[in-house]
Amino acid sequence: MDDCFTILDKQRVYDGFLKLDRYAVTQKRFDGALTPVLHRDIMVASECVGVMLYDPIKDAVVLVEQARLVPALAGLDAVQVEIVAGHIDPGDTPLGAVYREVREESGCTILGEPERIATVLTSPGINTERLHLYCALVDATGVGGFFGLAAEHEDIRVLVLPYEEFAARLSDGRITNLFTLSAGFWLALNRARLRT
Repeated sequence: MDDCFTILDKQRVYDGFLKLDRYAVTQKRFDGALTPVLHRDIMVASECVGVMLYDPIKDAVVLVEQARLVPALAGLDAVQVEIVAGHIDPGDTPLGAVYREVREESGCTILGEPERIATVLTSPGINTERLHLYCALVDATGVGGFFGLAAEHEDIRVLVLPYEEFAARLSDGRITNLFTLSAGFWLALNRARLRT
């Protein structure tokens, strides 16, 4: 930790599927002064991967659809159209998780080495979740169906969209998942290169 914060106290206040830690800190301001004691609740989340699946021959993206409680509670469509994503298991690497999640959620076979897009914090003001975002090339021929792990009660439908339809969904607000928006904008910038 750099010299911006001094941790005075830390307590685990919730220890379920998600974990919540409460911190008491002081912060060194840009002018050099210290703040009074600040109390911050931080959700502790595991690292995860997100994978944009792109078929450069068909100029199509492979996405997944699944029902999510949070969008429904937020007044958005419960069924979200997203890139493949999942947690990195303990002892696994981001690339290992990429291959596992793509197989589990889409049934696709990755062609070549996935390309790293970025590693980012998904919401640095409230949680520790770090996302490793990739693009993987696939052959979308015959791709589709239902996937997901029964043990995790996943109910995933695979969707193949021509790039132009995907781009329209990006621009008109139908894609409301930040992982998918970020990967989609990256694809828009790199699509011509991937197609050569």
